[in-house]
Amino acid sequence: MSTDPRQERTLGQLVASATQDISTLVRGEIALAKAEVSAQLKKAGKGSGLLAAAAVIGFYSVYFVFTTLVEVIDIWLPRWAAYLIITVFMLLVAGILAMLGIRKMKTVDPTPKKAIAEAQHTMTALKGATAAPGTMPPAPRPDWDRPATAPLPAQPSAAATPAVASSPGAPPATSASRDSTPDA
Repeated sequence: MSTDPRQERTLGQLVASATQDISTLVRGEIALAKAEVSAQLKKAGKGSGLLAAAAVIGFYSVYFVFTTLVEVIDIWLPRWAAYLIITVFMLLVAGILAMLGIRKMKTVDPTPKKAIAEAQHTMTALKGATAAPGTMPPAPRPDWDRPATAPLPAQPSAAATPAVASSPGAPPATSASRDSTPDA
């Protein structure tokens, strides 16, 4: 009789475990897609704000600034020339703001490319695992899912180093906490 707990699990337990893993995987993919799309929506919001500013300035300032400046210019030039100068100026301001807004909107890419690539990578891994069950090594746990006290798998010598004694009340020293100190 084997003492390996993986061999003692029933088929129902294996199916439940696989279902839970797939559910966690799908939730992670959705979270990644949301993060990517929200970053692109922020860009779109800035571009929309610039376009709205161009519209507001073009609409509201036409009457008040237009009339005031025409009266000032009318001192030196005929009234029709004053109106022409002010009209061209306001159109230039609105045009520049519109160009900036359009330029910002062209940089928006709402496609969650990282999420799509990750989903394709996952599908490839699942197809490989189902084609030859039991022959693929398990994938390493992601950094965000590792326990804080476990050494990183990329450091094979971490298990060979002796544990550092710490005083009571102080957090335990781990190789992960020593390696995560920021460089000055």
